This record gives sequence, C-alpha cells and structure tokens, in this order.
Amino acid sequence: MRVLVTGGFGFIGGYICRKLVNDGWKVRVFDIQNKADRPEFNLNGLEYVIGDIRDYDAVANALEEVDLIIHLAAKHRFFGISEEEFYSVNVIGTDVILKAASQKVIKSLIFYSSVAVYGDQNLSTTEETVPLPNSPYGMTKLEAEKLIRAWVSEDDERRAIIIRPTVVFGPGNSGNVFRLIRQIEKGLFLPVGSGDNIKSVAYVENLVDATMFTYERIAKGVTVYNYADEPHKSFRQIVEEIYRLIKRPCPKNPLPLKPVLIALKPVDLAFRFFNKDFVVTAAIKKMNKATHHQAIKVRQTGFKPDFTIEDGLSKMVDWYIRNKKSRNSHDEVHE
Repeated sequence: MRVLVTGGFGFIGGYICRKLVNDGWKVRVFDIQNKADRPEFNLNGLEYVIGDIRDYDAVANALEEVDLIIHLAAKHRFFGISEEEFYSVNVIGTDVILKAASQKVIKSLIFYSSVAVYGDQNLSTTEETVPLPNSPYGMTKLEAEKLIRAWVSEDDERRAIIIRPTVVFGPGNSGNVFRLIRQIEKGLFLPVGSGDNIKSVAYVENLVDATMFTYERIAKGVTVYNYADEPHKSFRQIVEEIYRLIKRPCPKNPLPLKPVLIALKPVDLAFRFFNKDFVVTAAIKKMNKATHHQAIKVRQTGFKPDFTIEDGLSKMVDWYIRNKKSRNSHDEVHE
C-alpha cells in the first residue's frame, strides 16, 4: 500500500511519515519545501516529490500507484498571509488534489482540517456543532471540507476522513506551545488574567495514532472527527506544568486582565502605525479565551491515546532544553 502525504515535510507530516513507514506503508511526500536531508526524514523507502499542490500535472504524477492521500499541505499562519493566498492554497490546492485523485481512481482520503472552522463560538464544540468560521484560515478549511464532501458524493466507493485538530504540540513544533515554553524559560512570560479558561490541545503522537486508528475503521462516505486530548486543561494548569518541568516557581499573582488591555492600547496603535498586523491586546485576549473542543467521535471508535498532556509537555520541554544549546552555539558561530 502506498500513501501520498501532502505537506509531509511539515511538523505533523513528519510524525505521520515515520508512523506509516514503521507500519509498513510505502510513503511518498509531496511538499513545496525540500527537507529530505533532515535526519528525521532519513526513513527507509521514503520517496519525495517537490511541487506545489496547485500544479495539476505535478500532483497527478505524484499520485501514480497511490492508494491513500493524506492531505496536510496548507497555509495556516494567522499573521502575514493574505486572504487570496489562503484561498489559493487551501481551497484551489485541495480542488486540484481531488481532480487528480479522480483521474487516478483513488478512493480514500484523509484531510486535516481544523477547529478553526468553528470560529470563536463561546461554547464547548463537538462534531455536531455548526461551523461558523471567522478567519480566512477557518473559512478556507471549511470550503475545502465542502469540496471533499462533493467529491465523495460523486462515487459510492469513495471515502474520506476529515480531522479537525485543536492546537497541536510536540517536539519539533514552533507554534503556540513552543512560544509559551520559550517565554517561561527565558523569564519573559507575564501572566495576565485568571487562566481558568480551558485550552484544548493535542499531543502530536496521539493525533497521528488517532488518524491511522480511524483510517483502519473508515466507512464509505465522509466522517468528521475533532481531535483534542483529555482531560482538558485550563491555561493556568498548562502554564503551571511547564514551570514545574523547567523547575522554576510559577508566579502566583497574575495581572488583572481589563487594566492590562487598557494600558496596552497605545502599543496596538503603534503596531498599526507601522502597518504590522500583530496586535498585542488581541494576543492577550486569545490567551484568556476558552477553546474547548470535544473529540467525542474518536473516543467512540475505542481509540485510547498512549500519552497524557503532561507526557507530551514533558517530551516537548526536554526537546526544547536539548536543542537550546545547539541553537545558542549556532547563533554564536554566525554572529
């Protein structure tokens, strides 16, 4: 069995590729960036094709003798990307993949969407929650989901899994949890607000295991799964655990939220004056907003993750500390 992993040289893609190779799959990566020389991609039998998912011929050629597509390639950063670019990659790119899959008579697809399709609804979401995206990323992910549903409906033999993970973390990632660890380790983290808000997170190895667990039970048609690890943690609990792992005392008296937001408004204005799209108060509000996403359907399949959130944070902090020395030495050489 051969699988094509679009975006396979990315963070989640790397973990997917390693699991698939270990499970005996023939793996072909399709990615716009060439990271094949990195040690983590030194895998027996791993093939790779460098190309753009919007290039039909490149995608069609990469799909030769493929049985399953795992579609990860996407634009996902919330700052610095235009709406047109989100649409071009996330929607048009998905459409190209589906058309090429039709030509190659490929029947199975796993698509990584996002809980961003739910928007900022102030509730605990499940797979039954009506999507209300309010960002270009969430909107284009939902549009891609619609294309996949239409593609599956054209052939009774087609089947697709749509996975909507929450914030994914683990060794090798440079996203939200990495930045939080770095701020805490460097003594730059300033706690604002009570931190009682739930922050659903997903440890990457659990997510990858859940992906293939559900694939083995895939039914015809389209099945949507949220993915988040349980039990859910509050933002304060996550922060406290990172402080514990770094062996530093956790601040006990966070700053009150509202006065801080008022005080930082001039900083926001300065960012806007210099045409920067990062807004300080928006980042603090995001930190204090509940993001509670329940993964009910994946639990109903019988899936049980191997790692707790604490296990995942421990692995990531260990990785951060190990790599901090190499990062520092690298910086010194190039100064």
